[in-house]
Amino acid sequence: MANGKMTTCKHCGAEVAASAKTCPQCGGKISKPIYKRIWFWILIGILVIGIGGAIGGSDTTSKDVQNNTQNEAPAQQDTAVQDDTAAQQEAPAQEEVIEYAEVTVDQMTDALDNNPAAASDEYKGKYFSVTGKLDNIDSSGKYISLTDINDEWSIIGVTCYIKNADQLDQVKQMSMGQEVTVKGKVTTVGEVLGYSLDIDSIG
Repeated sequence: MANGKMTTCKHCGAEVAASAKTCPQCGGKISKPIYKRIWFWILIGILVIGIGGAIGGSDTTSKDVQNNTQNEAPAQQDTAVQDDTAAQQEAPAQEEVIEYAEVTVDQMTDALDNNPAAASDEYKGKYFSVTGKLDNIDSSGKYISLTDINDEWSIIGVTCYIKNADQLDQVKQMSMGQEVTVKGKVTTVGEVLGYSLDIDSIG
């Protein structure tokens, strides 16, 4: 093994001066250890620079991908929201279709006479086309009353509430005792006061 400035000949094992180019014993060529050669350190430097650049480039790429993903996500959400909003604006508003069951005032009063509780279940909160005799017109234009066509002395009937000026104009063209048909929603049912209805249309 080499000591100080001595080295060992790799050919014969004799100790020779580290500065010797050939072994004085066997004549073999004495070469410098690889770590003492300039090209070795140049190669190490190149490798270090290359590895450092690769690591730095990988981090930068990861950050770029992450940033791009974060930037694209809100843009995609905005696009989705805009699409939903546009679809809602383009979709035509669907009007509720109401079907009115046809009934006469005498049928409603008969149901009320037979069983007020059952009549309430049958009529309250539902839509009907009601035909009856015009028995009363409120002087302030708030309502009209319909009673049984065939019962001259009928008191209990359907109080129909006027909702707008067009309906009031129609009512002003009517005469007491004439047959009238109104469409609307029954709001209350009572054995004393009869039925109440909000008018949707007349005639």
